[in-house]
Amino acid sequence: MILTGNEIARERSNGRITIEPFDKDQVNPNSYNFRLGSLLRVYTEMPLDPRRPNAYTELRIPQEGYVLEPGRLYLAHTQEVLGSRHYAPTFSARSSVARLGLFINLSASLGDIGFEGQWTLQLYTMNRVRVYPGMNIGQMMWWRPQGRIELYAGKYQGSKGPRSSDIHLDFDKTSARARFPGLSRDCQPSQVGGKFAALAAASRICPVPTAFVVPVCEFDAALPPDDAAEISELFAELRATVGAFFTESAARISAVAQRARLSDETRRLIAVRIRDVFGDPSGRTFAVRSSAVGEDSASASLAGVYQTVLGASAEGVPDAVEQCWQSYYAVPAIAARLRARDFGPQPRLAVIVQELIVPDLAGVAFTGLDGPSGEVTVEYVGGLAEELVAGTATPSRTTSADIGAMAPGEAGHAAALAEVVRLTRELRSARGHDVDVEWAADAQGVHVVQARPVTARRVNRDRVPARVWTSRLYFEDLPPGASLHEVAAVYAGYSAKRGPAYRLAAGHGISVGAGWVVGFTGRLLRQAEGAGFVRRTVADGHGEECVVDAGDTLRQIVVPKSHIVETLLEVSGAAEGSDLAHTVVIRDFVRGDLGIISRQAADGLVVEYAPEGLMALNRGTAGARAIVARTGGRMQVPGDGAAVLPHLDAIAGFTAAMQATYGEVTLEWVLDGSRLQFVDYSLLDAADRLTSVSGVRISAGGASGPLLTLDDDEMLRRLSIGPAVSIGKSHDVTGHAELARIVEKVCSMPEPPIVRARRPYAVLSVLIGMVAGFAFEEASALCHLAILLREAGTPAVAAAGLDSVPDGAYAVIGDESIAVRSVVG
Repeated sequence: MILTGNEIARERSNGRITIEPFDKDQVNPNSYNFRLGSLLRVYTEMPLDPRRPNAYTELRIPQEGYVLEPGRLYLAHTQEVLGSRHYAPTFSARSSVARLGLFINLSASLGDIGFEGQWTLQLYTMNRVRVYPGMNIGQMMWWRPQGRIELYAGKYQGSKGPRSSDIHLDFDKTSARARFPGLSRDCQPSQVGGKFAALAAASRICPVPTAFVVPVCEFDAALPPDDAAEISELFAELRATVGAFFTESAARISAVAQRARLSDETRRLIAVRIRDVFGDPSGRTFAVRSSAVGEDSASASLAGVYQTVLGASAEGVPDAVEQCWQSYYAVPAIAARLRARDFGPQPRLAVIVQELIVPDLAGVAFTGLDGPSGEVTVEYVGGLAEELVAGTATPSRTTSADIGAMAPGEAGHAAALAEVVRLTRELRSARGHDVDVEWAADAQGVHVVQARPVTARRVNRDRVPARVWTSRLYFEDLPPGASLHEVAAVYAGYSAKRGPAYRLAAGHGISVGAGWVVGFTGRLLRQAEGAGFVRRTVADGHGEECVVDAGDTLRQIVVPKSHIVETLLEVSGAAEGSDLAHTVVIRDFVRGDLGIISRQAADGLVVEYAPEGLMALNRGTAGARAIVARTGGRMQVPGDGAAVLPHLDAIAGFTAAMQATYGEVTLEWVLDGSRLQFVDYSLLDAADRLTSVSGVRISAGGASGPLLTLDDDEMLRRLSIGPAVSIGKSHDVTGHAELARIVEKVCSMPEPPIVRARRPYAVLSVLIGMVAGFAFEEASALCHLAILLREAGTPAVAAAGLDSVPDGAYAVIGDESIAVRSVVG
């Protein structure tokens, strides 16, 4: 609503509009005429640069006037001091001046409420025009605003004379604001992370300490392309091997991530943003904490996984940001994401910069923890809450129902705690789900510093073990009330398959590998009693190494038993002092002197063995030798098979017992010195028979197609060692870059090829259904890939002597033989 001339004069008399000097004859029906001041400024150097001050010359308009030249900008000023703290001003040229072709403002006719001073005019003319000091040149209008008024306090306040552009003073500030959003910006969690997005939403209804965020894209830009590619390849390998190389790969990822650094320009703009948001940073300290994509989600909080730096100085904030970045690729953080089935290699971590609140009281508040959602449970300590949330301090605890009846010694906290309850309920109502709120209270009141959904594990936080517990895998039930957490599926798979077989073996006097289910918390496992108990438990097995399964995406991690406690803390992400419960499966790992596979044949027993060990034999990464014990006492024994002979009766007896129980099976064994240990078994199709004529039949049938050689043995071997491809499993590993290239090569062939490889690497199962068949230089007919090939009906043969045959030659597989001819047409 525009003010009329009478209202302008009245409000000027009331002190609500500034016009100095004031002349009532200058009042128009709905504006006030202002006059041209006596000074002009003209820029002297081109081009003009908004990032720095621009040179100018200043001249005084003589009484006889000054001629303005077309196409040139002149900065002038009003004679009057104009403004208002209550109305919004706008101005324009008087119509008689505009008719001369003279513009007095190019694009900035709106003023801010609260500005008071001489106004700078932007004079630009279409014709040569003479101007005079004191001439009526423009008119100002005032408008009644709607909404809460925030007064102008910018760089042009109180101007006298013409002011050239001070845009350079805002340029860095504007750039920093665009790159580092504040709480008022409407940003997506994919840009600023879950924690900052939640804080921004909370700030609309609760007091939240002022903050800005270094978004995800800054981390991505700080990681050199070669390093990002290496990290991506390592994560692809982790996925392909389902964590079998976790310790090695995670350490390499962490080392590469150490090279992520803020540029000098980014550090400078962070300093600009700190001054813009917090004012003079002298003497201030800051909290710098993570805000990862996926953090503080409804399914997982990832609480405590990433770095938090408290008490950083303004100069130390950039270093603290880098510490948070590096924690994203630290071993516990990688393990936590793998447990959540997140194999993404991208650096999806933002970092919050917030002024550190030094509270008198701080803590956490939950809804729906001990009762209905309306009930609020509050835990608190004096000072910072970091020790409380880390589990290293014993808090006071109360509920919304008990705050009014607090003990006299705590009565001073009642007002703050009541405000905590009120804010927590507001957040719960706004979000529509139970919340977990971190808060801090100082002389200014209660501040919300974090607000996340209550996750399932936090809801059950009181149901934690009183001590570290174990049970014998395969032979004992779990303790009453024990929870399996991430290893439920792993435990079920082992127990259902191996449990009956291991108990059958024990009944026949056959040694089996020891295994344990272990439950713990971060607090218990870091205590001498809990750590010692775990070490003594695994030491009861046979061998110096063990295999850790921490979930169905983090499996078969082979570690020395001397490092078991440190490994459990790493792969579980159990924070120091934490009472969150974790469960893992640990099994003895005995490399042994020989890996052995046995099965009954039509006329006796076939025993294959390899000095490289069972894993190499089973994954097809080692050649195999065979002992054939035929009915009637005839036996074929290679020269180095003498170590197996003393155990043939035990192998034969238990192989027969297993076949009587399960049907046709293959059994896996380890021979360690003189100790024979049964490890596992696989079922076979009863119609499948191993015969040998000119080669070795791996999978029966006939196939034809062009030869395609896959000769990157190191890559194929490495990807075959993990459990990504095994009996009854179908993990997709084609996301690995090298495998993707192999699949592309197979699909580009004119027809499905016969793939030629040195050995039956387990990872080649990804090609089943895409190729006509396989030809191996050497192979075990009882390895995992061979079983999968027979189950799929894909022909395969082991036959040496094809080295000189070029790719593209046409090959024909016929059971145990392979013939090669030239491709026709």
